[in-house]
Order: sequence, then C-alpha cells, then structure tokens
Amino acid sequence: MEQQGDKTRLLPDDVLAAVLGRLAPRDLAACRCACKAWLTIIDARRILRAELLPHTLAGIFINFNELTYSEFFCRPPPSEGLGIRLRERLVVYRTMDHCNGLLLQYNYVANPATGWEAPLPRQPPPSPGLECFPDEAYLVFDPAVSSHYQVFLIPQVPYVELDIAPFEDPYIEIDPTILESEWPPSSCPLRVFSSLTGRWEERQFVREGEAAGTVAHLATDDYLEDTRHGVYWRGALYVHCTNSFVMRLCLANNTYQVIKTPRSFEPGNCGQCLLGKSEKGVYYASLPRRSIYSLQLQVWILDESSGCAKWVLEHDKDIKPLVPCLNEDQQLHGPWIFQDVNYNEEKYRKLYNNHESMVIDDDLEWNSDNDALDIGDTADKGGCNYISFLAFHPFKQIVFLSSKLNRGLAYYLSTSKVEVLGNLGPKYYSDIAGPRGLIEASFPYTPCWM
Repeated sequence: MEQQGDKTRLLPDDVLAAVLGRLAPRDLAACRCACKAWLTIIDARRILRAELLPHTLAGIFINFNELTYSEFFCRPPPSEGLGIRLRERLVVYRTMDHCNGLLLQYNYVANPATGWEAPLPRQPPPSPGLECFPDEAYLVFDPAVSSHYQVFLIPQVPYVELDIAPFEDPYIEIDPTILESEWPPSSCPLRVFSSLTGRWEERQFVREGEAAGTVAHLATDDYLEDTRHGVYWRGALYVHCTNSFVMRLCLANNTYQVIKTPRSFEPGNCGQCLLGKSEKGVYYASLPRRSIYSLQLQVWILDESSGCAKWVLEHDKDIKPLVPCLNEDQQLHGPWIFQDVNYNEEKYRKLYNNHESMVIDDDLEWNSDNDALDIGDTADKGGCNYISFLAFHPFKQIVFLSSKLNRGLAYYLSTSKVEVLGNLGPKYYSDIAGPRGLIEASFPYTPCWM
C-alpha cells in the first residue's frame, strides 16, 4: 500500500530529477533521506551541489575611512577547485554588509564570486515619528533555503550631545517627548526589501519582553564606538544596536526581543566590542580598557537552548603577552595577501611616483588547523600595540585582529596562540589619511557559487 501511494514512482527518472532540482539545497538534503530511489537519483546526477554553498572563508573585506573601495585581505587561492582568482584583483565599492556570499553596497547587492549584481530601488521615507532615527542596512541571505535575499533598514538611536554651548546648534534636534519614550517601541515598523517581490515593504515587528530603555538613556549611555554588525543565524537576524543591547528579529513570525550585551553588565566598561557568527552560533567579544598593563580578551557565546537567551563566557585571557612587538617599517610576508586595490586608482597614483606592483607569492598557504604560530616568547612584555577587532572566523574558533601598525593577526581561542597573517595597511595610507586614518568596518567573506 505504501508503494502504491507513492505517485513519484510513476515518474521517469529525468522528470523526477528535474522536480527535485528545483528544491532548495537544505530541502534537497532532506529528500536524500526519504527513500533509496531519491538518494540514488540525487547523488547519481549530482543535483545537490554542496560545494557551491558558502562553506569556506576566502578573506576579509575592510573599509578604510579615506578610501573609495573596500580592500580585500585574503587567503592565497587554492591550486585546484573553486576560489577567488587573486591575480585578477577583486574590486568592490564600499561594503555595508555581508551575508553568506552576498555583499550589500550603497544601492545594490552583488556576488563577487560569480560577477552577479542587482540594483536596489530607492528607499522609501521612514515611518512617522522615526525621521530623526538613522537607519543601518543589513542583508539576509541563506542559499541553503532560497535564492532570494532581503535587506532590512533598522532604525538606530541617534547620538545626543550633552554639553552644548548656548550659541551652538545641536548635532540633531529631537522632540523631548521622543527622548522620554521607550526604545525599541513595542511595535517597530521596519522597511524591508525583498528580491522575491522586487520592492520595499513595511513590516511591523512586535516586541517580546522588555524594552532596552528610554531614547534619552540609550543615546547618552556609552554610545557605541564600533561599527554595528548584523548576524544572520538560523532564521533570526541579530543586530548590535548599542553598547547595551542586541536586537534579535525572528523573521518567521515578525517578532523581536532585546538581548542585553555582556558589556552592559559592567557599568563604565568601555572599549572594543564585536558581534559575530562562528562555529557554535552567535558570538560577542570585548576588549575592555581596564589597565595599560593588560589586554583582556573576553568572548561569549549566546545560549538560547532553554528558550531564554543568555551569554556564556567562553574565553577570558590577557593576550598582551602574546601580541608581537612589530616595527612599523617592518614588511611582513605572511601567508595572507593584501590586494591594495585603491593604490591603482588614478587619483591616488597621481600622488606618488612609485608605481611598483604588489608581489604575490602563491607558495604561501595558511593552515588554520595546525599551523598556528606561538609567538609568546617574542612578544613585547612591557607594552603592546593597539589592538582592534576585524572579524570572527565563521566556521572555526578564531578571532581576527588588527594592530595599530596595520598587521593582521589570527587569535586561536582553543590554544591561545597568535599567528601574524601579514600586512593589511594600504600603501601610503598614512600620507593620504594622516592621523584621521582608521578602519571603519570589516566583513568576513564566504564565497557562494550558486
């Protein structure tokens, strides 16, 4: 009876393969377990192309505040198989966000691995009452589920100046009644672009639980100095809104909740912080400024197994003894490559007479499994370079860091070892930007070949 009820057995193999080939990779993987006939068809015809999904880290896109294009700090290309061809320089405009192989630029979405791109329609105006709240754009894309993507505009608490002289104009004028209102609101209207419909729509997200505080409190309470990062993980978008909280949006039922950050547990705890995705899910890292004699790296993992989100401390270590003392003039030929695409732009080339090209050594390889470099013995015990976050490795327990002297570092959470990856400073950047030069944002890039 069970065999008679399976109408797919009446279909020719070619027709069944065509039907199965229309499924999303995640659904197709589930179909492999349905019966031996489907397993045979899917595997024999290679319908499930898992190698096309984003499962490897190719590099990190970095935005420098005085440069036009995002720079690419990357691993050497593989000798065989799919990969970014680094000798053909990867040039993209300033990256606003990245999600599973897609990049979000100012007015379009692009896949640099395949050369595909699509423009975004003009954004609609904000909802009434939210005109003074600046938007941050975040990209949502899961090729294992669907080929469609979404762009979310998340309103942020505006910066409020406390000490304003009588003759000065405020940075932004806000109605006092808005300052005293709770944030985020109980019902938060968000503008969302869907590639499925090709247009912007307004979606109401209803809050579950308490608000983070009032607008006035959040606007003046340790304003977020780092770039706001978004993380897409298992059907939810996590947005780092302020030092105090992360906003978790469930896309399935249009609800959201406020999750206090570990940083908010310690009043006055300022310093670097980073929200990201890695091997076990959503991570949060902090480099609190406690003492000039230490550099304490703390890493938490978000545990939602009990239905109540809580941060679990995974790593807490003074990494200052492990950070190498690097000479500013020292050229490091590490295993990673800095493309330096802005140096080839005409307006920068005119500034200098030296047009030598970057030398790329294809023999250098980076093995993140067992080739970590223990440099504790060569570290500067009396002082250390200024360290900032770049990104989490999306699949391994690694935090990527940048030193003040523009050196890329990989810190291994499991072994507490540091590897110097190489130089990541643009050529002549100190002459171009002067003391204003800094890294504005960085995004780990996982190529998608769908």
